Amino acid sequence: MLNYINVYYCKAVKLSLFIALLSSPLFVSAQLKRPGSIEYLKACNGFNGIKLGSDISELSGTDLSFLDNNNQIDTDSCLSYQYTNADVFKMGEALYMESIGLRVYKNKIVNIYLFFKRSEGYKVLRGFLADYGLFTSKPDDYVDIYDWKSRAVNLSLNYEIRMDMGVAVFTCNEIQTEILVKRHRAKIDALNHPDDKPIDLKSTTATTH
Repeated sequence: MLNYINVYYCKAVKLSLFIALLSSPLFVSAQLKRPGSIEYLKACNGFNGIKLGSDISELSGTDLSFLDNNNQIDTDSCLSYQYTNADVFKMGEALYMESIGLRVYKNKIVNIYLFFKRSEGYKVLRGFLADYGLFTSKPDDYVDIYDWKSRAVNLSLNYEIRMDMGVAVFTCNEIQTEILVKRHRAKIDALNHPDDKPIDLKSTTATTH
C-alpha cells in the first residue's frame, strides 16, 4: 500500500508540474509566437529578415536603389527604395516576389511592399494564413483584400482583379502613427496660419548610402 501511495504521489506531482508549465506565461508566449497566429506576425516584425523600424543603413547599400529613380521625399517626408537582394524574394517552396519596396521615415523602415503576379495571389494568401493565422478583417467580401491587424504590426494583402500586380504591405504602426500625427499638426498649422508660405519639403533630396 505504501508503494502504491508513493507512486500515486509522484505521478500527481509530475502532472501538477506539467500543468504549471503549460500555463506559464513563457510557455504560452512561445506557443503564440509559432507560425499560425497573429503573434507570429508581431514576432517576425517584417519579411525574410527585413525588420520594420530598423535603420535602412543596416541593409547593404548595393542592394538598394531609389524607387522609380526618385530621390525626393514624399509629402510625409518619406523616401522609397527598391530592394534587390534576390535571397529575400522567396516565399514558400516555389513562390517568388517580383519586387520589394521599402518606405523609410527618418531612416527607419515604416513599410515593406511585396509585389507579385496577381495570378499568384492565392498562393500568397495561403502562405500568410499558414504563418499568421486567419486574417482579422476583410473589407469587402467580393474583392481579394485581406488585413491582419495588431498593435505593433499590420499586414494588408491586395490582389484585386483590376490590378496588374498584387501587393502585400507590412506596416510599423508606431512609426506610421508618428507620421499621421505630424500630418495632422501640419494641417492645423496651415489652418491657423493661412498666409504663411508653405515649406516645399519635396525640394529636399537624399542619396543612397
